[in-house]
Formats: sequence, C-alpha cells, structure tokens
Amino acid sequence: MINCLIHDHVYRRRTAELSAFADKIRFVLLADDGVFRDPQTGEVVSDTEIDIAFGNGDVWFGPQARLFFKTLLSAPKLDWFQSSAAGVDNPGLQKLRAAANRYTTNHTQSESMSEWVLWQALDWLKRGPEHRANAAEGVWKPLDQRDIHSSRWLIVGYGSIGTSVGTRVRALGGHVTGLRRAVSPSEGADVILPLSSLEEEVAKADIVLLSLPHKPSTEDIAGEDFFAAMKQDALFMNIGRGKLVDEGALIAALDAGRPSHAVLDVTREEPLPADHPLWTHPKVTITPHDSPQTHATLLRADETFLANLARYVAGEPLEHELD
Repeated sequence: MINCLIHDHVYRRRTAELSAFADKIRFVLLADDGVFRDPQTGEVVSDTEIDIAFGNGDVWFGPQARLFFKTLLSAPKLDWFQSSAAGVDNPGLQKLRAAANRYTTNHTQSESMSEWVLWQALDWLKRGPEHRANAAEGVWKPLDQRDIHSSRWLIVGYGSIGTSVGTRVRALGGHVTGLRRAVSPSEGADVILPLSSLEEEVAKADIVLLSLPHKPSTEDIAGEDFFAAMKQDALFMNIGRGKLVDEGALIAALDAGRPSHAVLDVTREEPLPADHPLWTHPKVTITPHDSPQTHATLLRADETFLANLARYVAGEPLEHELD
C-alpha cells in the first residue's frame, strides 16, 4: 500500500475522486491542528512512512506548513512530490525537490494570475486611483483614459502565464509580443522573439510584463538600461520573481519619469518591510504575492494532482515532471 500525505482540506473537497484509489493508496491527512489522521478510521497516525505527497495552498498558507515540510524531509523514501506551485525557487521546495525521487509542478494558477494582470492594467489605463480620489472628495471631473485595444504589450517570459495573459489581451484587441528562449508561434502572441530582443522591444511597448523564473541569467534583467529604454507613458508589471528587478533602478527611473507606473506582485524581499520605499512611492502599486490566490486556483491544483495520481498508479509518465 502506498502512503500519500495531503492536507485534510484536499481530502474533504475531493473525497469522491480520492476514494477511487482506496485499493492502492492509503491517505494520511494533515489537519490545521497539527494531527495526522487516517480518513477511513479517523485514527491518529503517528508512525507511517510517507511515499508520495501533494503540497498546495492549504499547506503553504496554513498553520502547519513547517510540520508538513519537516515530515516529508525526514521521510526515508519519498518517491513523488506534487507541488501546486510552478516554480521551485522557494528554499523549502528546493529541499523537497532534492529529497523526492520525482517532483512535479503545476501551471494552472496562470488563469488567476492573468486576470490579476488585466485588473491592474485596466486600473492604470482607466485612471482608477484618480477616479477613486475624485469620488472620495465629491469631485465631478471627467478624465482622458486609454484602451487595451491597439495597445502594445511585451511579455518577457512567454510560458503558461504569458500565454494566458496574451490570449486575453489579444481578445480585447491588444498587440502581444512574447520573448522566450524557444522562438516558435504560440497561442495568444502576435509574434514570439528571443530574449536577446529585450531592449529593442521594451522601447516599443505600452505595457511590459515580466513573467520569468528567477535564475542567475535573469536576475536584475530589469535594471537601469531596461527602464531607460521604456516609454515615458508605459506601465511596468512584474508577476515573475522579485529578483528580476533592480528595485533601486526602478525607483530612480520612476522618479525620472520613465516609466509612468509600476505594478508589483513580487518583491526582492518578502514580506516587504513596512518601511520600504516601494510602499509609499506614488507611482508604485503593490500586492503581496497573491495574484494566484483564489479558490478556483486551489481546485485546479487539485485536478492536476488527481490526474497525475492516476498516472502514477498506472505507471504512466507524469505531467510537468522536473529532471
């Protein structure tokens, strides 16, 4: 019998689907009270060796994340770990990747993240902060605004997130250029170019979006020269990783009037310290790395796990498995 560790909430949401594996999988549930239980008997589990596991938002944002990681890292034979995250740059996930014989990721959070991008872009294009400030003061003042239609977007890192954003932008009449290593036609993009085209394409874009992973080759990709090449009336957005951006160069560029505004869902240090200048800069909008944080994202991650669990039991290749 294969022992599988999951959060109690996952089992409660997916009891019917998970019960179909009862002849081959014994589920061990970790609840928010820190107790491991057998879902069939309700008994406390104290000495079961974990073979496979699913880590998701119920774990990451719950009170027992540390216990979850500790349990898996001490497992003598962790064969497979399914993550609800797309990346592995979190130190805890890096340790799990090293500990597990097989490690799979998930990319369905791109749907929620692409909606976050449209929300922030439209708020800037339609001058949302100024409209809200005028409404608060009872001031009737029509404002000139801009459209997504005919706007030029540059998406740096055209993977699952970039594709989701590009598809939505093109549906609204925008032009999308995607940059990535593999140059080939892709859904949602008018053109795909290599990353070497970055500085030239930045100068053409009304909205520039970073959706790259962090690695040595991408750290500080948005620096002094990058921002100097942007249009004065352009919007800069980052939903990739905080270390993609030289934050000192960004603040200096905004103070100099190029680009017009920056929207960040990720920062170099997280949580961002309360006294960090990004919080109070008038040309910066920050959200706390929660662009994918919706109930629908949880459900889609469940579905990724269930599909891969069926493949695992059947001895078939897993989707999104890392080397």
